[in-house]
Amino acid sequence: MAAAAASLVIRLSALAVVLVVLCPTASAVALGKRYRVGGPEGWRVPPPQDKEMFYVKWASPITFFVEDSIEFVYKNDSVIKVSKVGYYHCNETAGIGTGAVPRDGSTLFLLDAPGFAYFASADLGHCNAGERLVINVRAASPPAPASASSPAQAPTAPSSSRPPSSSPFSPAPGPAPSMEYSSAAGGPFVASLARAIAQAVTLVLACFI
Repeated sequence: MAAAAASLVIRLSALAVVLVVLCPTASAVALGKRYRVGGPEGWRVPPPQDKEMFYVKWASPITFFVEDSIEFVYKNDSVIKVSKVGYYHCNETAGIGTGAVPRDGSTLFLLDAPGFAYFASADLGHCNAGERLVINVRAASPPAPASASSPAQAPTAPSSSRPPSSSPFSPAPGPAPSMEYSSAAGGPFVASLARAIAQAVTLVLACFI
């Protein structure tokens, strides 16, 4: 039973690796958080009175980390990743993204390096009208807060009122405890199997969303 469970865990883990390789969207989703640029209304030319601060206001409450991703959803538009100069001067129409041809759709960027990242519409008129974004990506997410509970103390051995044995011979040691895990008892094999199944299901769903 234990050998069969171990074999199943290995097969599911191999399936998860294949899905990560063949499904980039799934790997991006599984690694970090995913943000939709501009909120529900998506990527668009901002109102004229707010063109300089529209996307600054959207990004400012968010702390971006490496392995997060940002999604641009647009209609009759485009998005490219540009340089710092391209962001401030709106003079780039080629870069990483959808290119200069406007269309309906979405583009997902994985934040794979720390530092500032710049994005803009490939339509220079849209860029000059405020359809551009700069974000600061941090190297790693903060560690989980440490537990405030005090360290566990080793249990003290219960005292015995029985007088010490007068026999010069110690009793023979009992058999060593068995290291075989029982699936019925919910041992590590079951936990590993559950984790592998959950990971495979998550990746399969992410590929088709």
